[in-house]
Amino acid sequence: MRLLITTILLGASLSSAGAQQLHIGTSADYPPWESVDANGQIVGFDKDVGDEICKRIAATCEWQNQAYDGLLPGLQVGKFDLVISGVSINEERAQRVDFSAAYADAPNAIVVASGGEAEQAKTAQDLIGKLATSAIGVQTGTTHEQVIRAHFPDADVRVYDRPDQIADDLLAGRIDAGLMERSAWDPLVKERGVGKLVYAGPLLTGADFPEFGKGQGIALKKGNSDLQTKVDAAIQAMLKDGTIASISQKWFTYDLSKK
Repeated sequence: MRLLITTILLGASLSSAGAQQLHIGTSADYPPWESVDANGQIVGFDKDVGDEICKRIAATCEWQNQAYDGLLPGLQVGKFDLVISGVSINEERAQRVDFSAAYADAPNAIVVASGGEAEQAKTAQDLIGKLATSAIGVQTGTTHEQVIRAHFPDADVRVYDRPDQIADDLLAGRIDAGLMERSAWDPLVKERGVGKLVYAGPLLTGADFPEFGKGQGIALKKGNSDLQTKVDAAIQAMLKDGTIASISQKWFTYDLSKK
């Protein structure tokens, strides 16, 4: 994936010498969480949340677009100070990086072609049974990939770089199902799959599959406690004053802020 850098200068009332400079990694291929607009700028829910955090902690923030599976490794080697890309907080990732407080809590969904047996699933266990040997598409490096590999052991796991590729292969009949956040599926189903793609079974959370974790948080390099404290304070204030709820309404038309 090409590298796109957008520099956002925030806290203009402060001198540049006094502002902390931060590099933020994101994978801008997951609308409406983050994507690249017609002008080549990174936009989306996470972008707005991150910009507001930078403003509140008086930081100058530079956003860098990176393939999703390279975000946490990049953080570990110091390429980024923060990763803001709808990253679910779970135990496996917490062994490698630190996390802020959760700022969002997005349920996940399996989508299938209309008319399939899995469309009738009522529970997560129903989905496991009906899709046991199916070809299931997921984005590489995500908790969705972890869930399918752990709980659908006989499935044919198909790994993709971008969510739209999953939708395209599902529409073409090359896979039987796909797993992503419901909020990422919504625009794809609306724009490409009306009458052709349907949600199968219930919305899925960490209560169904522990790999989904405890909501979405901002990833930091292990041991960066000073920055973590600042980011946590900003997130808690934004949750309390309704800022994250407002940004969520803008991008999703419903509230995904962590309760």
